[in-house]
Amino acid sequence: MRSVFLILVFAFATPALATDPTPEPLPRWGWDAHKMVCAIAWWDMEDTTRQAINDLLAVDGRYDRFMESCLWADEVRGRESTYDRWTTAHYVNLPRGATEFDIERDCANTLCVVEGIMESRETLAATDQVNRERLDALRFLSHFIGDIHQPMHAGYADDRGGNNTDITLFGRKTNMHAAWDYGLIEHAGSEWMDFASRLYFDITMADRAEWTSDDPGSWSEESFEIVYASAYDIGDGNLGEAYYERHIKLIEKRIQQAGVRLADWLDAIVGE
Repeated sequence: MRSVFLILVFAFATPALATDPTPEPLPRWGWDAHKMVCAIAWWDMEDTTRQAINDLLAVDGRYDRFMESCLWADEVRGRESTYDRWTTAHYVNLPRGATEFDIERDCANTLCVVEGIMESRETLAATDQVNRERLDALRFLSHFIGDIHQPMHAGYADDRGGNNTDITLFGRKTNMHAAWDYGLIEHAGSEWMDFASRLYFDITMADRAEWTSDDPGSWSEESFEIVYASAYDIGDGNLGEAYYERHIKLIEKRIQQAGVRLADWLDAIVGE
């Protein structure tokens, strides 16, 4: 575990969507959860990895901090045509009744998040040259690893990852996807950096050993299990404190897992 000093040094940073490719102005998984994932990864990775990341970020100077760069994939989505093929790479949809991820079935017609992660990793690892292609790959990879750990980003195909299920959350009309993107996190009432710091220091060595995984397909299955096991236990759709208490720990764990796994991958790809 890294020291508290790292939090003081790197704690200055500043907002993901799944099945609907049209950007929207509301807060999403990316605004807080993506920053928390990447903050945890930043604190957890090796010094040489941080330096390599900073070298890549300097290519276009758009972001000074890694945590902010993890939002880029949403910021260009639907706005910069260069990246249109990546529009669907923020999510994967599974059919109801599925027991596991099947790349031929679930990614047959679109570039899904599992494929987006693998392609980004391949590009980032292809060379140690500092260039725009590897910078884009870093930003896609860091974002997509966050996305795949949000359960609704591996949700039901017929429900568009929860976008088609309307609910009321704490008196506010919304949908299941939005609730899991930001509604439940907002209700925790913590500023995102404080939230990330608490989650980081709650991670144990046993957690790290249990979460070690090099298979994005299995990460999608972890998310999908939450979807079918409990997320849709919504009664009349009027959700409040009981639903929050039942699921906030699952969300926190997914953020922790994403951060640890992202750090492990980046250490292996760009660290020395």
